[in-house]
Amino acid sequence: MITLLWLTGCSSSADRRSPTEIIFWSSNNTHEIAHATEVVNEWNTLHPDTPVSFQPIPEGRSSEEVMLAAIVSKSTPDIYTNLWPGVTQQYVEADILVRLDDFADFDSTLNSRIPSSLHERFRSRDGGFYQWPWKANPIVIYYNANMLAQKGITPPLKTYSDFFEAAEKLTYDRDGDGYDDVWMMDVDINTEWWHRFFDFYALFVAASGGETFLRADGEVAFDSPEGVAVFDFLRTGFEKGVFPNAFFQGDAFLAEQVALHISGPWHIAHLEKFKPEGFEYGFMPMPVPDTYMGEDYTYGDPKCIAIFKTAPNPQATWDFVKFMTSREYDQRLLLLTNQMPVRQQLTLDPLFKPFFTEHPRYSFFADMIPSIVSVDASIYLVEMFDIVSQQFDATCVQYMQSSAEGISRAAEQCRLLSQREEL
Repeated sequence: MITLLWLTGCSSSADRRSPTEIIFWSSNNTHEIAHATEVVNEWNTLHPDTPVSFQPIPEGRSSEEVMLAAIVSKSTPDIYTNLWPGVTQQYVEADILVRLDDFADFDSTLNSRIPSSLHERFRSRDGGFYQWPWKANPIVIYYNANMLAQKGITPPLKTYSDFFEAAEKLTYDRDGDGYDDVWMMDVDINTEWWHRFFDFYALFVAASGGETFLRADGEVAFDSPEGVAVFDFLRTGFEKGVFPNAFFQGDAFLAEQVALHISGPWHIAHLEKFKPEGFEYGFMPMPVPDTYMGEDYTYGDPKCIAIFKTAPNPQATWDFVKFMTSREYDQRLLLLTNQMPVRQQLTLDPLFKPFFTEHPRYSFFADMIPSIVSVDASIYLVEMFDIVSQQFDATCVQYMQSSAEGISRAAEQCRLLSQREEL
């Protein structure tokens, strides 16, 4: 949670620029820097009276920590394009963000770009919009097509039963030393909170039909049969030995030590660069409980754009955000970074269609954009994920308690944080 203890002796961003200048920070990803540079150069040519000054976010241990330091020293940019929704509520409660739905054309712009299924997922607790959904990386399961074919397994593996039936064939001793050295799937046993986005949270989102940790009334959504089922799934994987209880050196998926791997679309470029000859892979949604009958959902790993109240001209700054997220520059984002713009009907839009024709692997991720889930608008989100991660370790990896007990204990602690937030 942000504590507003403003430091003295620190100059604000407004002290270092002209009254009409817009200061813009992006992530320090090389491809996103190239994209931002293109956008800014074009904007400045067309709008010399409201120039944009661009730089990637300064280096630090994490972008969230760098932004916190900037907030404390009153040196925030006017626009930031790498905002993780998990910290947005902290910024809202610190009263440092511009409320975007106060702009007259916000609703029309939102409706023209963002799938309607996602609108409420980015709304703040006070009913306002302070973050503009920009890009997303749906989390899915990659599978080794050759390994599955050799064992007579046809993807996708839709249910937990399908998954474990296949796991019995795909977990085995390849070198004959009496110990398994090929496993069904790697699940990271690191207990740092953010690792749970790529196993428990993505699985729970899928199992629950798109729920997040907290419901609208503040109740803990994963304290449910679906939450217990996900812990059961993870625990069973470790108990049966189809998830290795170990850390790997290098890429276990490329080394064919595991048949399945959980990741987002960014992993495609890595595989295409380093895959050995003949290596074939595909994608499938997260598996769900056998009784689940709904659509496919997953965690979308979204990044948003925010306007800070440092902006001397909020309207011009909002105009730049719209410019940057136009169809033309969303296409450039896709071409330069291979990241999915949060935009309606990506694969059907004539402007984007050539990319997916040339790079068909990305179509799977683009088609999932309307069904992605973000995170809750809670100032205690990191603490909640840390709690879940500790109970994941105790329950699924160490077998110290049942799945129901692990979920109940995690939920009770998260419930206390949620109630504290309501006070």
